[in-house]
Amino acid sequence: MTSHERMANVWNCRPADRVPFIPAVYEQKAFLIDDTPSNVSRDAELFYRAMMVEHETYQADAMIIGMDVYNIEAEAMGSTVKFYEGDDTSIPGISSGNHAITFGDDLSQLKIPNPARDSRMPVNLEVARRLSKLHRTVPVRGALSAPFSLALSVAGVEEFFMGTVLDPDYCRRLMDICAGVVIEFGKAYLDQGVGLVMFDSQASPDLLSPDVYRDMVLPVTQRVNAELFEAGEEYCPLIIGGNTTAMLDSYVNSGTKQILCDFTADFSLFRSACEEHGLSLRRNINPLRVQKGTVDEMTETATAYLKDAEGMNGFIMGTAVVPFGSPTENIVAIREVCETRGQTPS
Repeated sequence: MTSHERMANVWNCRPADRVPFIPAVYEQKAFLIDDTPSNVSRDAELFYRAMMVEHETYQADAMIIGMDVYNIEAEAMGSTVKFYEGDDTSIPGISSGNHAITFGDDLSQLKIPNPARDSRMPVNLEVARRLSKLHRTVPVRGALSAPFSLALSVAGVEEFFMGTVLDPDYCRRLMDICAGVVIEFGKAYLDQGVGLVMFDSQASPDLLSPDVYRDMVLPVTQRVNAELFEAGEEYCPLIIGGNTTAMLDSYVNSGTKQILCDFTADFSLFRSACEEHGLSLRRNINPLRVQKGTVDEMTETATAYLKDAEGMNGFIMGTAVVPFGSPTENIVAIREVCETRGQTPS
């Protein structure tokens, strides 16, 4: 069974030959080719080469076109991303004061980007085009920043969080604009022949009230998912890191086919909810264990995760974001557990 066939079964909660493995490899891509995230994320040739080395090294069951996943659309809308030169392996980011707008500004001034030409969108799309043949065997998914997280990157984190209380109508208008940007970027990825995955970890209950998520964020997330599915996407996993147990009721109704149980969340509750709603579920291993642990510890942890998921169709083994420079053998060890012990129910 190819990874594409395996993932199609698992995303549809059907039996597969084994549990698939999808590590969260973003800036680690650059490490694999002895380069920096700032260099690789701006150069389609380097980015493509890094993804091919990632594929050869980890043999994961799906690959994500993404490095600094929350910056791409925001940069194209006018936020300024700080890149690092020389040997500095810091992750590119948007610092305070470098956002496209100040919260409360006239939203008509916002730039609505063209994915074919603006900022680094074309870099990611070129990588997608070059990986589209691989997608037939191993699912390749283009990273999207969900409307809520994108709005924070456009207007400022603290300001937008305060705005959800002080001016929720403005927040909704900005998220509607961001939703349109995400949808167009998603369609551009689909046109290149790859799938999609959407990231929204800024909406975690660690940062945002579950009530605010339900009332403000969930409707626009559902809209984006509905339009992307109408455009041809089949699954569009929604990745919200942190302990999302408190927002689980909303999460399973977001319109996606796969959600995430991060390493701090309650797996037993996630498993029950996903089985009830017919959703696939990826569970993350703590990234500090991946970075600092041993191969034996990885094997032990992955084996324990498989035991917890025994009898569950739709389960995916994963990691939280792999820190730059983490030992490749630790990630390979997790995959080997899935290959040797991860038989799924028939």
